[in-house]
Amino acid sequence: MLLAIAATEIEMAPLRQMIAGQEGSGWLTLVGGVGPVEATLRLSRFLCRHNPAITGIVNFGVAGAYLQPSGSRQAELLDICLAEREILGDFGVCLPEAMMYLPEDLTGRITFALDQDIRHRAEGILRDQGVSFLTGTFITVNGASGSRARGEALRQRWQGLCENMEGAAIARVCADFSLPLVEIRSISNMVEDRLMQHWRLTEACETAARAAFLLLRELERK
Repeated sequence: MLLAIAATEIEMAPLRQMIAGQEGSGWLTLVGGVGPVEATLRLSRFLCRHNPAITGIVNFGVAGAYLQPSGSRQAELLDICLAEREILGDFGVCLPEAMMYLPEDLTGRITFALDQDIRHRAEGILRDQGVSFLTGTFITVNGASGSRARGEALRQRWQGLCENMEGAAIARVCADFSLPLVEIRSISNMVEDRLMQHWRLTEACETAARAAFLLLRELERK
């Protein structure tokens, strides 16, 4: 049985509407909360109740796209992105223009490679359905980047594609429970000096939910 997890009700609501019209689906859903602490707590508690019924997890929602250097492929508003790995990006000492990361023997891992098998299957599903997408490194932050300078420091350090506030925490929990995880997000905003009038949050929630629905439906069949 697959579990779909999103941080907020506004991200989850479109998926639940789609699932309501799909008779016989055995998928479960969970609103995991905003930020790594709440996501870790809610998902761990959920899995302790439902494991081993859960066989895989689809994490979906919105993300902010980093501005890429010239010549690199840029994620644009409403683009679909698949995570190859997740990074706990601001776990350490926040300097004005950079992060100083603490030793791993103090923090534990801060980088998480996502399951390649389920990601490759997801890529094939999206291609078969004619959905274009980008893949790359997602960066999880405790505080969303409100300036282009902070976003650029994180992008440059990790070659990041986009940022969110839960993905690495969910990846950490999935690793502990030995569950395959695929993470798919739609770009709601660019990581720049904060200009919320340019955001497309509602549309990005709907776009991410449609992509998650496709993955749930087709992964179950395969």
